[in-house]
Amino acid sequence: MRIELTLQDLTRVRLAPEADPLAELVSSLQILQRRDAGSALFNRWRHRVRLGLTESASVLLWLCRPYTPIPAFLVPDVDESGLEAGLAEIARTDSVCLKAALRDAPVNRELPGWAAGLPDGDTAGLPRLVQAMQDYFELSLAPGWEPARAQVDADRGMRAQLLLHDGVGAVLTSLRPLVRWSSPVLEIAGGMIGSRGAGGTGLVLSPTYFAVCPVVVPAAGEAPVRLLYPSVRQAAPSTGYGRDVRRSPDNALADLLGPTRAAALAVLAVGCSTSELAARLGVTPSAISKHTTVLRRAGLITTERDRNAVLHSLTPLGSALLGA
Repeated sequence: MRIELTLQDLTRVRLAPEADPLAELVSSLQILQRRDAGSALFNRWRHRVRLGLTESASVLLWLCRPYTPIPAFLVPDVDESGLEAGLAEIARTDSVCLKAALRDAPVNRELPGWAAGLPDGDTAGLPRLVQAMQDYFELSLAPGWEPARAQVDADRGMRAQLLLHDGVGAVLTSLRPLVRWSSPVLEIAGGMIGSRGAGGTGLVLSPTYFAVCPVVVPAAGEAPVRLLYPSVRQAAPSTGYGRDVRRSPDNALADLLGPTRAAALAVLAVGCSTSELAARLGVTPSAISKHTTVLRRAGLITTERDRNAVLHSLTPLGSALLGA
């Protein structure tokens, strides 16, 4: 998928203020239906959740199909954070917005009666939908929510530093390899097809624990396009979802690459500039340039220039070596 950003959009690019329970919910529903290698690390979680799904979950699975944009009304742009505020906003969705959001949804004649009218803009089923989302969150996400939120917060902190020091272009470039920024277009991998513009509403970047590929939530009214991207895992306690998080470079990796290069590889999991990498590792920019040259020649990182900054990010081989 391609998203074209105007100058007005670029002035409105921002990071989500915190982990969004509805973003995690819709992304997790897509993962629940995937069977590819990229989602295999969620197998244990997927097995546990499937055992507890109720009939109403079939509506959620229909709404959040893999490899397709998420209906905008399911991830509303609200001032107040938290699951309760988001669900309340969904319950207030009007008929016009509901019908517009579901105009491309496939026909499903097996939906329960309360959901059958949703594609036609019938809002009578929204209370049941909200309850289904609440029940699904309690089953699938609540058990490990706090540690998972900490993972998202760590990613946000690193992207915020990149935005502060190197600007919007550097943040967009740091989303590689799943998202490629070539002004004025974001090219998004992961199986989604199509092209759309942000229409001047801007773009919200939302790191998401339950994502193995970028997920797009289209603009709706004055609300911006939202890009849910896989958050980088940091060393942390278990999330309770049955998935190991990223480990810091261990002794074996340090022995292979050297301690500084192993640490650099871990930092570059979110992408950053030469100067930022030097600051994080406490070495000089000239020393970092030598280390990144070695990592690049080994095929572990890629390097691109964005105006006055030199930006580095992991290749698929680098991610695999780090244990992403």
